[in-house]
Amino acid sequence: MENIFNVNIQNDPLLVLKDIKKSFGNVIALKGVNLRAFEGIAMGILGENGAGKSTLMNILSGVIQKTSGEFFWQGKEKNGFKNVKEAEQVGISIIHQEIACFNDMTVLDNVFAGHEISKFGFVNYQKQKKLAKNILLTLKLDINLNELMCNLTIAEQQMVEIAKAILRKSRLIIFDEPTSSLSKSESESLFEIIKKLKKDNIAIFYISHKLEEIPIICDYITIIRDGNYIGEYLVNELNEDEIISKMVGREITEKYPLKDWPTYNSKILSVKDLSNEFVKNISFDLYKDEILGFSGLVGAQRSELFKSLIGLFSKASGRVVLNNKELKLNNVTKSIKNGIYYVTEDRKNDGLLLDNPIRKNISLSSLKKISMCGFVNLKKERKLASRFISKMSIKTLSAENSVGSMSGGNQQKVLLAKAFAAEPKVIVFDEPTRGVDVGSRREIYDLIYEAKRNGIGVIVISSDLPEILGLCNRVIVMRNGRIITEIEGERLSPEEIMKHSI
Repeated sequence: MENIFNVNIQNDPLLVLKDIKKSFGNVIALKGVNLRAFEGIAMGILGENGAGKSTLMNILSGVIQKTSGEFFWQGKEKNGFKNVKEAEQVGISIIHQEIACFNDMTVLDNVFAGHEISKFGFVNYQKQKKLAKNILLTLKLDINLNELMCNLTIAEQQMVEIAKAILRKSRLIIFDEPTSSLSKSESESLFEIIKKLKKDNIAIFYISHKLEEIPIICDYITIIRDGNYIGEYLVNELNEDEIISKMVGREITEKYPLKDWPTYNSKILSVKDLSNEFVKNISFDLYKDEILGFSGLVGAQRSELFKSLIGLFSKASGRVVLNNKELKLNNVTKSIKNGIYYVTEDRKNDGLLLDNPIRKNISLSSLKKISMCGFVNLKKERKLASRFISKMSIKTLSAENSVGSMSGGNQQKVLLAKAFAAEPKVIVFDEPTRGVDVGSRREIYDLIYEAKRNGIGVIVISSDLPEILGLCNRVIVMRNGRIITEIEGERLSPEEIMKHSI
């Protein structure tokens, strides 16, 4: 094979993809991508949302087939894999960002789903349990095999998926944004397990927008941009700024907009003594021209607080005052109508209709403005969608494309467009850049700042400390459903936030 890779790796590759191209009709998703996997080595795969990473992984795992290009597995050329089953049989597994498990089945049943140990049609549960216990013991995991998957945390569900991959003797495991929903300690546990997998000679593909994780896990990186192969590099060959520049094709000099400071004279929102089963005696104020941050560890109940505020969860007590007017918010529709909009952290399950076109998703919270006598004015809906597709720099050929076909970053922009189209007085952004690449992050931050400068009250909930510090003027730290402290000015630091979070 002609050497098209920039790094000399001595090991024989387990997998080589050369000049892989993929078209969907007139849309070219991959324009010639190269990628290699080596046993015992972790390759980071980096690129913006929409760069083609998911398409490439779908080709590799048999979900779709390549249009053209060379595909080598263990030195032998193949056309690719016909389906997921064939890819699994040779030893390729994917740990998805959104865990694809059977929620109403036990851990044991999930581990062996589709690969049950049986004889004469009867499942040997005793043998299955023994094998599963040994794998969990190897991974140092304390998970009850009889527990339903829906009762596990995201981190525990992820570990079950890893156990499943090991049980199936996977030779290449692909991790797709694995820490997007994990706490710091859960992420560290995952890193230790990945390091063990490498020692066991398993090849790793690691996809993440959190660039600080890459040197911890990866030995090499491959960068993709707009469906093109940019290069393969040693993990320490490029600094973070150089990686970002190669990913986005331009230099991003500042990750966050220049922070300005409010006078705290004009109060927009006041919450007084809000309590229910999730939170206790919550009181805070939001001022014009500020971005108010909410920080805390997993289980701090930050999301639950704002779901309670908008009426998604019932309140036992508490007052909500917006622009000096007390509101009785007992459902989401009423909250939006009164001007308070909560942007969910879970865009796929709670925020978007994935099978519907972009146009319908953007207009979903603004139907009254574009309807008459209960009928949507399609001309107005298309105009609204077109305006926000342009404003949000959403990458799409048509507003009629389904949201589910888009990259994560573009889905997030549609979610934000839906919020802005409702013309709220206060927006609560819950994890606004989860699963979003560094280029799109800056675009989202600029939109958040623009909302603030247009007089909208802005609250940001984030588990990303640099994001909280980079965006917010004040930060409220929560723990176990209570407000612990409020930090601003010179006291605003990672150490101060963590001190009160633990």
